[in-house]
Amino acid sequence: MQKCNIRDLTSAVAPDSSMHSKHVLTLVFLVLVGGCGEDRDRGSPAALSEAALAGVYSGVFPCEDCPGIAATLWLRADGRFFFRQRYLADQEFEAVDAYSLGRWTAAGDRQAIELSGQGPIRTFTHPDEDTLLMQTESDLEHRLTRDPGARDFSDRIRMTGMVRLRGDRASFTECHTGLVAPVSKGGDFARFRHQYRSAGRRNEPVYVELEGRYSWSGDGPPQSLTIERFVTIREDAAC
Repeated sequence: MQKCNIRDLTSAVAPDSSMHSKHVLTLVFLVLVGGCGEDRDRGSPAALSEAALAGVYSGVFPCEDCPGIAATLWLRADGRFFFRQRYLADQEFEAVDAYSLGRWTAAGDRQAIELSGQGPIRTFTHPDEDTLLMQTESDLEHRLTRDPGARDFSDRIRMTGMVRLRGDRASFTECHTGLVAPVSKGGDFARFRHQYRSAGRRNEPVYVELEGRYSWSGDGPPQSLTIERFVTIREDAAC
């Protein structure tokens, strides 16, 4: 890193009392301050807008006791995120997927982003608009790179939310993201409908746990949610 030393620069100016000397000293000082500011900011994360950061990022995180963790993070332009971490298979264990979803926001004077939702808050810095670095206690780099060829997030994941059934039409509001989607009549919808009606609910929202899969239309709202496996209704809970 370049050192900023006023004595080194001013010593090149003859020590006289002329107006010319004062002007030169002023110019040297302004150049020095500008140069120091540039060195101080070099290597710091860029202050980027949410629109510039939206997209899908992927990479492989280091892992002490496994071959690696294949990570995919979808930052939606509406402030929601979906995060998948796949613990890669080895000779002893099969691959295991872990999911998190919620909302992401700019933090630290827009020098970083925070993910809040399921699990702990995660912080990423972004040295440029195509790179995210997850902040961890490890000395090893946890890097994700923009993946423009990635498909929409359509994994089957465990979710909680509020479902309202009116006739045979239902809508689902996911707790952590607040995303609202019509519920498809396929999958395990019939079992959910039976449990809803058995609970004596009529046109009222109810808290449910399920495994579901979203269908998307680009980066817009979800077109639908398919209940792949209905888990339970909890009448004493809410988002």
